[in-house]
Amino acid sequence: MRAYARLRTRDEFRPYAFDRRDVFTMEQALDRLRSLIGFTGDWTALAQFLPDGWEGESRRRRSATAATFAASLELARQGAIEIHQSETFAPITIRRRNQESDPT
Repeated sequence: MRAYARLRTRDEFRPYAFDRRDVFTMEQALDRLRSLIGFTGDWTALAQFLPDGWEGESRRRRSATAATFAASLELARQGAIEIHQSETFAPITIRRRNQESDPT
């Protein structure tokens, strides 16, 4: 039985490979945020930093949003930016750390 099971599972095994075209990585988001954060004025919605062309399809938008949010948390941890959200489910805004204006 074991030999038969081994033969059956060996023939049926196929490694899973997902489509990377729909994945925006945190490294890509970090590069994008670092290059754009210097050009923003005051508090800017996090959604403004999503890459062009990623807002159409929901799977791609979710990937880009998650990666951009994770990248913003990393930049906040490093002290490069500040993150603000006025209430639960409100838009998340970010700005460079050295700016003086009040978030409200």
